[in-house]
Amino acid sequence: MDKRNLSVQFRARLRKVLESHVEGKSHFMEQTGLDRSALSQFLSPASDRLPRAETLRRIARISGVSADWLLCLENAPEGRQEVAGSVQIEQEVQADGSTPLDQWRSEAAGFKLRYVPSTLPDMFSLAPQALDDTPEDARGGGVENVLGHISLEDMDVEIAMPIQTLQDLAARTGLWRNTPARQCRRQLEHMARICAQTYPALRLHLYDGSKTYSAPFTVFGRQRVALYIGDAYLVVSSPEQVRGFSRQFDRLVRSAVIGSDQVNLTLERLAQSVKSY
Repeated sequence: MDKRNLSVQFRARLRKVLESHVEGKSHFMEQTGLDRSALSQFLSPASDRLPRAETLRRIARISGVSADWLLCLENAPEGRQEVAGSVQIEQEVQADGSTPLDQWRSEAAGFKLRYVPSTLPDMFSLAPQALDDTPEDARGGGVENVLGHISLEDMDVEIAMPIQTLQDLAARTGLWRNTPARQCRRQLEHMARICAQTYPALRLHLYDGSKTYSAPFTVFGRQRVALYIGDAYLVVSSPEQVRGFSRQFDRLVRSAVIGSDQVNLTLERLAQSVKSY
């Protein structure tokens, strides 16, 4: 590939990196050591300038992508990304009965919490006693309690989840195949009320799970990411990796088929669609 063709493809991928950089262009330039003149040349169609190896390495490191991807030598942005050394596994419930979630929520106070749940978010779940005194968890088996004890006055909360989870709840299929219709309807109505009353401090985004997949994870401000792996969390605290997961969450938001300002109406329609059979 000649230099001009390479510069065209590099320019396109650099633009993608800039667009997905959560902290903005100024922060990107500061972290990579680029000035406005150099960045403008890299982005200009009239220039075939390419970065030096060290500059390319810094762009890749700050952006959480590989240098090979920036140079169009591979298709997956994170194809050869190394996992940071600051990775550990924390049990959901510690030996003394405590949970690390309390500490993580406290340390993230004042920042944004981004959450991809495994089923229904616990903040949206009706207590069992509110659902015909059934002992079953209203989340269809979900056990995470990420949002417990959170005050929306202390932090913004964004949730992204597949719309199919709610469609299963309304249709009483999947995790809710044996759940009474009245319980499913009341759960959806409850979620609709919460979304309407707490917006925009709490924002729920629904994406198409048949086209987009995400494992359950939570970004606690800028401090850490916790990936739910069943009875335990894989915890990442490297700043670069935390930013990478923040960008992944933002991609889920951009792919949403129902925006957070309309989601309460969708939940109301789903509640009305629940059939008793």
